[in-house]
Amino acid sequence: MRKKSDKWYRVVYFLEIFGSYFFRIFPLKTWLFLGRCFGLLFYSLAFQQRRIALRNLRFAFGKEKEEKEIVSLARKNFQQFGMIACEWARLKYITKEELQRLVDIEGKEHLLAARKKSPSVILLGAHFGNWEYAHLLYASTINRLNFIVRAIDIPFIEKERVAFNENFGVGILYQKNGLRPAIRKLKKGEDLVLFADRQAGSKEGITCQFFGKETSTLTLVPVLAQRFHIPIVPMFIIRSKDMVHHRIVFFPELKIEPNNKEESIREGTQRQSDIIEKVIREYPDHWVWLHKRWKAHHRYLYAEALAKRKRRREKRKAGHCANM
Repeated sequence: MRKKSDKWYRVVYFLEIFGSYFFRIFPLKTWLFLGRCFGLLFYSLAFQQRRIALRNLRFAFGKEKEEKEIVSLARKNFQQFGMIACEWARLKYITKEELQRLVDIEGKEHLLAARKKSPSVILLGAHFGNWEYAHLLYASTINRLNFIVRAIDIPFIEKERVAFNENFGVGILYQKNGLRPAIRKLKKGEDLVLFADRQAGSKEGITCQFFGKETSTLTLVPVLAQRFHIPIVPMFIIRSKDMVHHRIVFFPELKIEPNNKEESIREGTQRQSDIIEKVIREYPDHWVWLHKRWKAHHRYLYAEALAKRKRRREKRKAGHCANM
């Protein structure tokens, strides 16, 4: 298994070197056009991912949208992340000046109001739009920022991600042991961005409504805000109509009541879901509809994907036992 992975990593490595040359000589508009083409190609070929996206869209919007609109939205969603993939591939070469030309800021008064209450803030985000642009611009122009992530499986790409993030002032922390360092950095005046739009495990989430359907939702944002008295400011990034430029939008502070701990955490968790849902409804092609967001309460939506994962795990387990 390891030899196959090494071969795949080498292929990706040489493609990255080959592509990096072209990323520097062709303009961004060209790459965004190619990104939309790649997105449509992926939509056509990736049957399982397309099926999950379409089921999620139908489940979320129900009778609000006709089937033709759902399919069109799914195609635009894949195109959106095809463009983002090309933008991400250029990040190692982008300068702070270029980034500032590409991204505007709206609603900064909400952030400034929150910062008057505390030397640090928690930014509520989601897998929405080109969040890397948002984090890099924020850290390079407002305040140092930390982000808890899962490591990319390909080591040299993960190394590059850490390098360009650090260059802009974004600290990369990992899910396994990143929470304590994040809290220490919050106390020192550095900010933290947390995404609350993924399916949460039973130990880290509670049941909330999302698009009118029950699902397990991460409580970490309101828990940290209440415990350490740190304001929460929602932050999202939206692509402009010209496809090239973006704007970061800050929303009013999401307030968590200091008393009645359990109830205020429940209410705060629901309100964070409401904010994320509101933004997704306005820009539905910006969110990652490939997540199994409603898995905890509606497993039938992802029956084939879950069964396939179970078979892979059993196959790995059987292979491990055979090698012992």
